[in-house]
Amino acid sequence: MKDADKTKEQLIHELAEMRLKITKFEESETGLKKTKEKLEHQKKSFESLLRYSTLAIVTLDEGQKISSCNRDFEKLFQFKESEIVGNNLDELITGHLHREDAISYTKETLKGKTIHGYSERKRKDGTNIYVEIFGVPVVIDEKLVGAYGIYQDISERKQAEEELRDSEERLKTVLDSIQAGIVCINAETHTIVDANPAAVEMIGAPKEQIIGHVCHKYICPAEEGKCPITDFGQEVDNSERTLLTANGKEIPILKTVTPILLNGKTHLLDIFIDITEKKGLEAQLQQAQKMEAIGTLAGGIAHDFNNILQTISGYSQILLMGKKADNPDYEKLEAIEKSTQRASDLTKQLLIFSRKVESKLRPMGLNKETEQVSKMLERTIPKMINIELHLAENLNIVNADPAQIEQILMNLGVNARDAMPHGGRLIFETENIVLDEHYCKIHLGSKPGHYVKLSISDTGHGMDKETMQHIFDPFYTTKETGKGTGLGLAMVYGIVKSHHGYIMCYSEPGVGTTFKIYFPVIKKETESSGPREEQFPIKGGNETILLVDDEEVIRELGKEILSKFGYTVLMASDGETALEIYRENKREISLVILDIIMPGMGGRICLEKLLKINPELRIIIESGYSTNGPSKEVLKAGAKGFIGKPYNINQILKSVREALDN
Repeated sequence: MKDADKTKEQLIHELAEMRLKITKFEESETGLKKTKEKLEHQKKSFESLLRYSTLAIVTLDEGQKISSCNRDFEKLFQFKESEIVGNNLDELITGHLHREDAISYTKETLKGKTIHGYSERKRKDGTNIYVEIFGVPVVIDEKLVGAYGIYQDISERKQAEEELRDSEERLKTVLDSIQAGIVCINAETHTIVDANPAAVEMIGAPKEQIIGHVCHKYICPAEEGKCPITDFGQEVDNSERTLLTANGKEIPILKTVTPILLNGKTHLLDIFIDITEKKGLEAQLQQAQKMEAIGTLAGGIAHDFNNILQTISGYSQILLMGKKADNPDYEKLEAIEKSTQRASDLTKQLLIFSRKVESKLRPMGLNKETEQVSKMLERTIPKMINIELHLAENLNIVNADPAQIEQILMNLGVNARDAMPHGGRLIFETENIVLDEHYCKIHLGSKPGHYVKLSISDTGHGMDKETMQHIFDPFYTTKETGKGTGLGLAMVYGIVKSHHGYIMCYSEPGVGTTFKIYFPVIKKETESSGPREEQFPIKGGNETILLVDDEEVIRELGKEILSKFGYTVLMASDGETALEIYRENKREISLVILDIIMPGMGGRICLEKLLKINPELRIIIESGYSTNGPSKEVLKAGAKGFIGKPYNINQILKSVREALDN
């Protein structure tokens, strides 16, 4: 009985197990059916995607063979479906140049990675198109069974991007090559967001230090924040303002501010140019116009005044003829006659200034005339003033009036004497020289050509800028009443102009004064004379030179000349900056060109400190004064040469090479 019950229980248990298995099978069959339905739905959805998508889509199996594609794939790559299905994707649409990256894309995708990239692919006709690529792995029941390759033609977009990039490059090249400074300013924050190389150079600070600063730090500092760029939406044309450089120097600029839109925000394009040279030329032009007007006025007055003096002199002489020396009126009439004669002498000087007196020109050498005048001055000026002559050999011949040249030398010699009441040095120099385009560009009234330069220098008390502006004005004098008429330099000016020459003056309070007068050479005599300056070969080099001068026009001119002949030029506006630059670049700097007269430290002290850093350093000094004047002591202190200001191409290149090679 027990065995029968056991068999029954076993049977019931087995039936229960079978029922459970049947239930599980039924459930499994239902799940499989649902899975099949789901896959069928996905298949239809994908087929719909393939059919209606605007993207080119292809399906790969595990062996990298194409199992299907949509019409856009056929259309994009110009193949028929029969030419596509069953083929290797990479061999079908990839050229030789891009085969490796295509194979890499496919392999990575079939490893289960989603890939996104850009590359070129080949059409059936052999042409290439630029496409955006997506590689998407196909996973079913956690098993990788293939991949989708999705392509979109972006050739037009690529071309547009390249054109935009080219356009931006061209624009950048144009902005970088423009000599005007250009900064872009955020209209809301007033900060500088970009600056071209010309602006960076003018400001004198690294670009990264300029970007982000408020524009008033450098542009229009004198306005104290009240700059025309704050009037947003208004265009400002040709406004003269001030640029403050990084080292604190103010530069006059002419600027234009224009509102522009960048990324939907208002910005301001500030374009400016340095008008230092323009202002200097304007001042020279105004001075020339003033002198011309004064000359015309003086000539007319002198002519009419001479007629009046002639009447006074004539009648006084008639009255004197009928009087004896013991007559009480005799001395009075004689005093009138003498005063009339002195007045007549003044009118002659006015006529010389106004160039109304005809010069008796003839070929002559300035050396002989200079020697004669120096001997006359030796007998008349105090003994504590030493007269020095530095006269060039083989001096070219000029067309001049000897009497008037003597007047120039005597007037300037006497003025120098008066400037040295306690003694000093009076220096006369002559030199053959060529004025080039660079010099004449910044010295209104001078013309390029061959000249003989006559320099008269003293070591007296000098003149300030205000006095310098009026030295050639008739009747302008700084001497005490009765010590001068103020016509001496006016007469010198008139004589130089009547000889078609050019005159300029350098002077500093407490340093001295140098007059430089350029007389044009007679062409025929020049042709038969010795070798000309320009016939010597002009040599350049590749060394690095530090140019130190407080005048920006002189620095820029020197840099332009030296750079054209291969040199690398670093610049400093004062002695303190020069020392900093030299300490940072002493291994590269082969030569220093140093101005003698500068604010702050000055050239002499700067030279001594540079030589203390490097006793072997080659230094050339520069000055508007004579090499035998204030510069003489500096030459003794260790300088290797001297360059006269402003620069002459042959002179500076010759001096630089001599200093570097010797």
